[in-house]
Amino acid sequence: MKPEDLSTIYAETVARRKLPLNFHEDHRALFEGELERVIPETRICKFQDVWASREGLLFKGTSILRESFAFPHHLDQWRWRSVLKFLATSYLFRRKRTIEREVLWVTDYWSTEHYHWLTDVTTRLFVVRDRLPELLLLLPGSYAARDVVTATLKAFGATNVEFIGDGEVVQCRSLVMPSHTAPSGHFHTDAIRGVRNVLLSEYGETGGEEKRLYISRSGAAKRRIVNEDEVISVLRKFGFETIRAEELSFAEQVRICAAARYIVSNHGAGLTNMLFMREGGSVLELRHESDCINNCFFTMSSALDLNYFYQTCAPQDPAADPHDAHLMVDCARLEQNLTRLLR
Repeated sequence: MKPEDLSTIYAETVARRKLPLNFHEDHRALFEGELERVIPETRICKFQDVWASREGLLFKGTSILRESFAFPHHLDQWRWRSVLKFLATSYLFRRKRTIEREVLWVTDYWSTEHYHWLTDVTTRLFVVRDRLPELLLLLPGSYAARDVVTATLKAFGATNVEFIGDGEVVQCRSLVMPSHTAPSGHFHTDAIRGVRNVLLSEYGETGGEEKRLYISRSGAAKRRIVNEDEVISVLRKFGFETIRAEELSFAEQVRICAAARYIVSNHGAGLTNMLFMREGGSVLELRHESDCINNCFFTMSSALDLNYFYQTCAPQDPAADPHDAHLMVDCARLEQNLTRLLR
């Protein structure tokens, strides 16, 4: 099903990134695939008579729309049997509701994650911010209780919001959707900087002492720092304080990270909070020594005009997937990298 194209917001462009400030030639393979990337155009599309599920999927007839996914090819990974089961369940066992007014849709199947909400969803909100008073923003019901969702919607002034309830499926007579401003993990500079400005205007504070922050993942199920006590001891010598983002409200995270000149963390949702740093700040990412796929914080630093530093770390379990593995930090190298970071 092809949507109707209403307009183009951003033309196709090319994102070019510089190598990390502490780049070592031995690590070229980690970064060289992301030094230049085409960012497709951003369009506003319109669909007629589509259904929206509580899982965040859009469908019509016997077809799930590819626009339900961060990457359209992800639909191809669904088995036909799973598609049929989903469609049958949606049509036969759920209450049906129809919305006659024009609906805005900005989420995809990944949007429940903190990183993807803050980078993929809010950038789509940003490009339609002038139309928020006239459109009804429709979201899956699970988003209603999430602090990051309610706080960002408040910052954007989005007050016309409805949620798809449990056991419900919603028919949208007319649905407007901005395409992603960039493939997930990449950024259109105007969009992501625009989001930063909106959130800082609402929750950021100016002035005061510039902070040095370490964002811990000690409570996470994956990608923890195994020798974190030793790491924190080193960081403390350099004036860093430790925070756990999940213990703070979203507004507190924005306020604290907006005051940060330096942030250190390993790959994970907490590092997304570099979004709230002012231009010229510096980030040190502790990353898996062989991971050349997950470069979203390298690309994000570039788009936000932040200085990017990194340190490769050995996994606790060499057989674990790099995206899941717990890491061991070489603290002698960490001291060297912190010295360069703060210089």
